[in-house]
Amino acid sequence: MRRVGKLWRRACNEKRTWPAPVKRWWNTVLTRKSQATAEVLNDNTLYAALLGIVAAADYACAGFGFISLAPSDEATSRADLNLAAMSEHYSTLCEEVHASRVMVLPKAHNPLSGMTLRSLTHNLALWDKTEVYPTWHTLPMDQIDDECNLLLLPWPLRVEPNAFAPTSNRRLDLPSRVGMFKYKIQFARSDIAQVHELLEAAKGIVGSVEAIIFPELSMTSECLDELRESLNVSDVPILIAGLGDDPRGRFGSNKVGVAVDYPTNSPPFYQDKHHRWRLDERQISNYGIGQWLPTSGERVAWWEAIEIEQRRCRFFNVNEWLTFSVLICEDLARQDPVSEMVRSVGPSLVIALLLDGPQIPNRWSAQYATVLADDPRSSVLTLTSAGMVDLARSQYGGGKRSVGLWKEASGRAKELILEPQAQGLVLKLVKKMETEWTADGRDDGGKTGYLRLSGIYQVEIGGVPSVPPVS
Repeated sequence: MRRVGKLWRRACNEKRTWPAPVKRWWNTVLTRKSQATAEVLNDNTLYAALLGIVAAADYACAGFGFISLAPSDEATSRADLNLAAMSEHYSTLCEEVHASRVMVLPKAHNPLSGMTLRSLTHNLALWDKTEVYPTWHTLPMDQIDDECNLLLLPWPLRVEPNAFAPTSNRRLDLPSRVGMFKYKIQFARSDIAQVHELLEAAKGIVGSVEAIIFPELSMTSECLDELRESLNVSDVPILIAGLGDDPRGRFGSNKVGVAVDYPTNSPPFYQDKHHRWRLDERQISNYGIGQWLPTSGERVAWWEAIEIEQRRCRFFNVNEWLTFSVLICEDLARQDPVSEMVRSVGPSLVIALLLDGPQIPNRWSAQYATVLADDPRSSVLTLTSAGMVDLARSQYGGGKRSVGLWKEASGRAKELILEPQAQGLVLKLVKKMETEWTADGRDDGGKTGYLRLSGIYQVEIGGVPSVPPVS
């Protein structure tokens, strides 16, 4: 199969016809095009032809979409053009199949257990659901080599219960049993100076910082732009933040902004949240916000007042071994549609931005992080606001200030605990290359990169008090 794949790749580069084995397999498929799919398993010739096409195509497309992994040839150039041509709408490697039918994406990891279509390929991911569109971004970053240091700022450090407030919208005539709520953003321009101080403190600990990450609804889009303008590529190449904007007379927005310095001064990439947050009586009690969002009488729940836009999931490839994606809170928990896409592509790192309570192993976020760490063996980082953690802790009389969770393949979930005097955390992540195998026994030559956690460090600056532990 490796030999046929190389022949197929060469034929593409030289604009020649398919190799003889591929022609033979495809003719077998065409002669049986009216056959019911239920009969495929009993037709050994057809079964072998289908597997042969998949395996040879998988080898022929090795390295597509990944920086420096594929040789520079005609096929790679065409693949890059296809991925970039419609990058603000969708990405696909297909030239002659419309995205409304099916999309094919590059792939980073394949599961090592189970027997699904995902376990048959190293390099290609199939996606056939237009409910959510994938976009693939190739962004070379020389600053990221064998390790990657993340500065986590779980802000705001304090959340007042009245940050949650009822709201309404003239377009809706809701039944009395439900209401709509909004959340007040607390990040201010004056906080930008503290970000710079914490960045310098983090560099003093680990030497360099490759990304700064804020949780869900940590700032507005305008604040992200100002923060990014105050930084430069030598400071930090990646900035990720959960954003919230509240235009008058409309629902607000809840999205993630990913700002990168390649190319310089390019606008941030945005990805909207896929699901509204539903606050029920139990959650309202857990956070002690019942005075502002009451559930007395007929009212039983409050829904987040945000727009639901076209769903998309962005994948960012920054070098030959590291690809990451970002999800927002409920998007991690809802199995449809985005988590199936994430499992198909298998990014090296999945970052989940939350507005949630303590990140401990027996809560929902850890359960869903474990799902992605098992299949497709991605490393998963969750990050919430320290202020939200403290709201929950105040209702239960204490507990750890767990603002995040780290879960990697073949490892236990690790709580990320913010100490009382700290305003942030640094995670030191290192690269580990491993060999992956498809279900039909083909290896990838040890070219799959994994992220391993090698250190957690508290970051603090003088004169900025943090919230004391709840006694």
